[in-house]
Amino acid sequence: MKKAIKIIAISLLIAVGVALLGALCFIGAGHIYRTTYNYDVPERIERVYADGDLKTIVADGKALYDEDGNLFEIKGINFGNLLISEGWMTVNSLGALYNDDGSFKKVNEQGIVEEYEEIYQEELDAVLASRFTEEQVEALNDAYFYSYCTEADFIHIKNLGLNTIRLPMYYRNFMEGADEALVMREDAFEKVDYFLELAKKHDLRVILDMHGVVGGQSGYEHCGTRDMDFWENETYIASMCELWQNIAEHYVTERADLASTILAYDLVNEPTKRTEVGTGELQWQVMDRLYDSIREVDKYHTVSIEGVWYFNSLPDPARYGWDNVLYQYHFYNWSSDTLPNWLFYDFMYALRISSDYNVPKLVGEFNFFNDKDAWLEYLDMYENTGLGWTVWSYKIVSVGWWDNSWGVAVYKMNLENDKDTPVEDYVLKLDLRTATYEEIMAEWSTQKTDDGTNGGKYKLDGILVEVIKEHLKGDAS
Repeated sequence: MKKAIKIIAISLLIAVGVALLGALCFIGAGHIYRTTYNYDVPERIERVYADGDLKTIVADGKALYDEDGNLFEIKGINFGNLLISEGWMTVNSLGALYNDDGSFKKVNEQGIVEEYEEIYQEELDAVLASRFTEEQVEALNDAYFYSYCTEADFIHIKNLGLNTIRLPMYYRNFMEGADEALVMREDAFEKVDYFLELAKKHDLRVILDMHGVVGGQSGYEHCGTRDMDFWENETYIASMCELWQNIAEHYVTERADLASTILAYDLVNEPTKRTEVGTGELQWQVMDRLYDSIREVDKYHTVSIEGVWYFNSLPDPARYGWDNVLYQYHFYNWSSDTLPNWLFYDFMYALRISSDYNVPKLVGEFNFFNDKDAWLEYLDMYENTGLGWTVWSYKIVSVGWWDNSWGVAVYKMNLENDKDTPVEDYVLKLDLRTATYEEIMAEWSTQKTDDGTNGGKYKLDGILVEVIKEHLKGDAS
């Protein structure tokens, strides 16, 4: 018996040793690949146009090239919370989170309530529709959009030295009706055209990112609904194929003047259900249909195809016949306090070894939180290994007086309360369930970024501004 136990123990030790050795070899291979990667691409390519061709950025090998054939490296930012809301980024709420005893879930020493109910776009729309007329809701949404996004924002982004904006969008920006019978809105392109016009004026490129699809791709707040029924619903898939085809057709016909401003069509943001580990075969097949719908009317624009959360989350493009595509990944090391970034990225790059396909690559979202050294180190790493980048995100709310590493333009609300303030009298974020139309209008119409003259609430301040300026000091205008 003792001999058998001893044999089992030795076998287990050997198995553990082999596993550890394998893990070390895997991580070591990733480290070597990451630190010795040779991103050697032409600075120029020859581009030949036929009569009537649209001149757009194009993918060629592992790089992107502009209309004149010059290498274009994406250094950009997301413009989140403009066309699809994420409550944690905004002045809005559906109420604070409470404990069972009626006290606030989280209040800091200054009496600032820091945790609120999640607010999905679908729920925000439902609350407003239940309280106000269609005309009032439209007026509120217009006031918010044209205050949150002004020319000053594009000037700021350009002056930081950035060249690209990734614009998160929602299917209901373009379509209306029941989810099972969607039709295009009459004003479907009004706001996106406005955004692109300002981007063009300031020589910025835009990635049109479908952040929220009908039925929900993931069930997370950023996709607009708690559902995740898109991938297996034929009606929903057909609607999104129709939408992408209409978008592509709009920008090669009615607004061909904006075609060169569009860097890429980003098919579906973070295409994975929250119950699954990442992007796979199910998502690839649907994204292939979306790709084909665009290609029926637009042979010019690059198509961005996302795979999360790993380099090996996307197939060889030859498998589906994808051409002129940009592969996109999102990297968040949520455990950076315990899992060092070098180990996180050594693992990721080990996965890249077998999936480094001959296409350009973009890190479309990422964050290094308040670690300035990490920001600077890994932005360099992205560029040295052929990865474009668009940081998340441009504008952000802080409920206190502190900076927020999630945004460049920060609105410090400073919702401070005295310790003896009764719960019912606390100063909180705007509660859309109880705020009057006038109160919502007053807040939503004053969401400008400070340009030095307009007194805007959002000010360029904090670690992200410092990082971008320092990193791009050689490129900034």
